[in-house]
Amino acid sequence: MVRTIILALGLMLSVAAQAQEAKRADVEALLEASNMDAMIESIYAQTNKMFAGMGQQLGIKPDEQQLFDDYMNEVTSAMRKEVSWAKMKEPMVQIYLKHYSDKEIKDMLAFYQSETGQSMVKKMPAVTQDSMMLSQQMLQNFLPKIQVIAEDFNQKLQAHRQAK
Repeated sequence: MVRTIILALGLMLSVAAQAQEAKRADVEALLEASNMDAMIESIYAQTNKMFAGMGQQLGIKPDEQQLFDDYMNEVTSAMRKEVSWAKMKEPMVQIYLKHYSDKEIKDMLAFYQSETGQSMVKKMPAVTQDSMMLSQQMLQNFLPKIQVIAEDFNQKLQAHRQAK
């Protein structure tokens, strides 16, 4: 009897392990089909563009440009090393395994392997770039309003403190 229970438990654990491996393989296929590694590269490119504009915003002078460029290159190099797809892949697999059911993973995989899914993957970097540009434009328009609100708050706060 004990032997039968041990065999049954062993069989159940084996089936569960096989199911987990199949789910893991589907997650890895999903990440590949969704071109996750290229998305990371796209983020690097966007970050580089953002860094390029930072010199101007920080008032970097022409004679300081090389120093700033060296700094930005060092930051970019460190980012590529520390936030690489090679380092992110396994934690991303674990996140997908944790949050998505087998059916959800299979459905997403089917979508990303479809013509429409592949079209989305190809267009997503441009959509992301345009979205980031829109957000930056909106923030640039919003920042002066925030400054006015902050100045008003500061004046009210100072007046409140002086009244005490």
